[in-house]
Amino acid sequence: MRSTATRAVLLAVLAAAAIVLFIALSDDGGDDSDLGAETTATSAATTTPEPRIDVIRLENGAPVGGVQELEYEKGDQVRILIRLDEPQEEVHLHGYDITEANPSGTARLDFRADLDGIFELEAHGPSGDVELAELVVNPS
Repeated sequence: MRSTATRAVLLAVLAAAAIVLFIALSDDGGDDSDLGAETTATSAATTTPEPRIDVIRLENGAPVGGVQELEYEKGDQVRILIRLDEPQEEVHLHGYDITEANPSGTARLDFRADLDGIFELEAHGPSGDVELAELVVNPS
């Protein structure tokens, strides 16, 4: 009798597992037309490039490689990383009036280029003002 009960329990467990597996693997029978939209959205999301990060290094009171010209299109996301070998009073982007006060080691600017024109990026420090870059934002 014990083997009959064991067999019955085993069959019940197998039947439950089969039902769960069937439900998990079966097609819901719904419309697959939105599947293409999901695939397209996913593809677009994975192929959209990340905004570039421009790096400027300030050493011995001057930008390494000279004053950089950074060009963007209006609406672009701008990301600039400024590596400093000595603390500055501030890093300032004229025209946009974006300032990072008292940066030591690294200053970061992250903004949307919503104004077109030419703008100076400067470090203001104990040694005076130093032009780091000229940002050119072209109209869209």
